Amino acid sequence: MKKRVFIFNDGELKRKDNTVYFETEETKKYLPIEDIKEIYIFGEVSLNKKFLDYMSQKEVILHFFNYYGYYTGTFYPREH
Repeated sequence: MKKRVFIFNDGELKRKDNTVYFETEETKKYLPIEDIKEIYIFGEVSLNKKFLDYMSQKEVILHFFNYYGYYTGTFYPREH
């Protein structure tokens, strides 16, 4: 069963070696892409087009929230 990932810290989301890599000033964490259904982003997170292409390929939905926790928008991958 795929799970939801919640990100509350500021940092950078990257694609690294066919997995998701989240890096903050203090920690580095790998998230296995095959186990992720959705990512909820509450912190100030940087990402790039290469990362979004990979999320689309793996059909992972990204939900964005602002500083106060209000919904900002969603990245929906194309249908496969």
